[in-house]
Amino acid sequence: MTEPLVAETLLVAGVPAVVLVPLLVEAAKRVGLPTRYAPLATLLAASLVVGAAEALPFAPALEPVVRWAVATVLLGLGASGAYETARFVRREFATPPEER
Repeated sequence: MTEPLVAETLLVAGVPAVVLVPLLVEAAKRVGLPTRYAPLATLLAASLVVGAAEALPFAPALEPVVRWAVATVLLGLGASGAYETARFVRREFATPPEER
């Protein structure tokens, strides 16, 4: 088996780790993680993502599970962000400017 390139390792089911790590940290903050622990959470999330990416070449049977998990996180957090954005826009434009 040949060793994967660094760029290939940092892709988990086609998703760059640089996108997934901040989403995981933001999710942790939304469920109550104090902001002061965000840098530590970033390191933990990055190690989990890289660990999963490193494990895939050795356990190809896990690839569908990892793809499912990554897609679930991305879609769930994306939907949550879209909901929050829609709520913000609705609140901003439904309230007259003098009441804001």
